[in-house]
Amino acid sequence: MAKRTEGMLIPNLRKAQNVNGNPMKATTHIFAIAILLLFISCRQANEKKTVAANHSDTKTFVDKKEEERLEKRKQIDEQEKLDSINDDKVLSEAIKIVEQRKGQDRYKMSYVSTMPDSSYQVDVDIKSDFYFSNELPNLIIRRTTPSSIYIDIFLKKNQLYQKILFHKQWALEYTSDTIRDINGDGLKDFVVNWYGRTGCCLKAFSNVYLLRSDKKSFSNSFEFINPTFSPKEQIVRGVCYGHPGETEMYKYKWNKEAVDTIEYIYYEKNGKGEKTGKFIISNNLPYSDNHKVLKRLSFMPAEYRKIEGYDWFTDNLTL
Repeated sequence: MAKRTEGMLIPNLRKAQNVNGNPMKATTHIFAIAILLLFISCRQANEKKTVAANHSDTKTFVDKKEEERLEKRKQIDEQEKLDSINDDKVLSEAIKIVEQRKGQDRYKMSYVSTMPDSSYQVDVDIKSDFYFSNELPNLIIRRTTPSSIYIDIFLKKNQLYQKILFHKQWALEYTSDTIRDINGDGLKDFVVNWYGRTGCCLKAFSNVYLLRSDKKSFSNSFEFINPTFSPKEQIVRGVCYGHPGETEMYKYKWNKEAVDTIEYIYYEKNGKGEKTGKFIISNNLPYSDNHKVLKRLSFMPAEYRKIEGYDWFTDNLTL
């Protein structure tokens, strides 16, 4: 078999020699082709290595960014956990001070607490009085940190304190809190007022905690945007979120520990999006699935003209 192979190769070599007329030139030509193929092969291999290296570098860059993000998130979580522990310590210290005044139902005091690492200070306000009823006194502890405001309300009974409400608000949003009858049931409720710091448009909020008939507990929080409360009517009117002259107003009615939607009112617009001068009263917001027009008016009802934010609704702002 080997001889047969040699018999096949030798005639081919001779044929190449005859064509070129010089066996040395044929050999040189073949060698040059081999060198060229080898160069091309090496270049392709280097290109593959370069691509792989670049891919590896990109992957490493992405991995490092993700590791940095996770590490930063971990640090934030740890700091928040530490702050929470410190804030709880401040509350515990306040309660210890309160315990020394068990025999008193009415008093006020305030002081500043410094964190163990001196990273920040907490303003602590303590007050006790018959805020929500004449039967049992309430203790209110307010802690103000650089980032948040914590409000704890306790009921004092048989010289023991029971927490009945807790509210936390971002310090940059908080504006005030008040004790007043909001729903017209004759009981004093707790309201926290704040203003949103993100987004456009008018965004004054109120979180309402209704005092229950037992005068010892509160409902869950009701949140209203740009509200005007009318306890005598047991009604809440307000301006929805939106640009001046382009939003709606709402009307709600208290129903024990619930709020029923009465209506929404807004400007009527034609097919071109232009105001017609009329007003639409509907059962829901115009972009809701179950929206239904209830009335079409040529004037704005007087009950809405006196609410806070009405100038925003009409876009008649005084700059």
